[in-house]
Amino acid sequence: MSILLSEINEQPAALERALTGSKDAIAELVAAIKARDVRYVILAARGTSDNAATYAKYLLQLTVGVPCGLAAPSVHTLYEADVDYKDALVIGVSQSGAGDDINEVMTQAKKSGALTAAITNTEGSKLSQIAEHVLFCNAGVEKAVAATKTYTTTLGIFAKLSARWAGNNELAETLWRVPDAMRKELAMLEGKAQTVAHSLTHAERILAVARGLHLCTAIESSLKIAETTHTTTQAFSSADLLHGPIASVPANTPCLLLLPDGKTKPMMLEVAAKLASRGARVLTLSTDADAALPLINTGTELLSPLVDILPAQLLAYHLTVARGLDPDNPSGLTKVTVTR
Repeated sequence: MSILLSEINEQPAALERALTGSKDAIAELVAAIKARDVRYVILAARGTSDNAATYAKYLLQLTVGVPCGLAAPSVHTLYEADVDYKDALVIGVSQSGAGDDINEVMTQAKKSGALTAAITNTEGSKLSQIAEHVLFCNAGVEKAVAATKTYTTTLGIFAKLSARWAGNNELAETLWRVPDAMRKELAMLEGKAQTVAHSLTHAERILAVARGLHLCTAIESSLKIAETTHTTTQAFSSADLLHGPIASVPANTPCLLLLPDGKTKPMMLEVAAKLASRGARVLTLSTDADAALPLINTGTELLSPLVDILPAQLLAYHLTVARGLDPDNPSGLTKVTVTR
């Protein structure tokens, strides 16, 4: 078994560790948030961590009701600008905690009076030393270059933080059932992801489309497929796709459409029909019987991204193998990417 496939299958247990291990740190952070009267949240991240932050951008606004946005690290590292983060909670998200650009955002935020927190999988990292509060993923060492369990554990920590901050006990209780939902999803996908992957062996371009809370899954799916299979991929919000880019989608283009149960499903079905009318190959991820890749209902739409990424991870793995490529060490990539 490849390292990547092994780590995909380790995610339910990794999530359980993340939820258990972060309990006290999250309680302390929420107490600090309430003591400081935080007015808004800024998330600083790159790559897969940035995709996890996209989930948090929606989730925190939906559950807590505070404005939440993504930082632009180059504002600090390239343009050397000063930004006033007073009254903000600034969260740095990094698997390694070694990225200079994320750490610079955190340093500047701390100087300007922000409450700072880090989500990382690496104890003792520079990020964990800068932040006042540290939430560890507890995912275990992730050896494959393509991140999987550090992504889902980060989502889990964001979900636990949101539930605690909002005082939403129902969400917190449902979150504890997600690891078992992940196990059921992985079992349900056995063989199906491989079949779809083999049908995409010669695809030169793949689109991933979602809306709202599920945009993170489309972006992360696109990234996983691109970095492991060397396929040109694009991720779109369905709203943005309809504002022009749909005109560039030729016939037979594989389009992965996220249709989990919830508020976005009706409009995503409309997008699926529009793409099909153009001759695109629509591959749905949903709980419906005719889905190309089946999804399990997690009990709440707020938590479905923790499970819905699993089909795309397996699809990326099987497509990589079908093309004779190394799923554990994609060409030209390293585990830690240094950017400014």
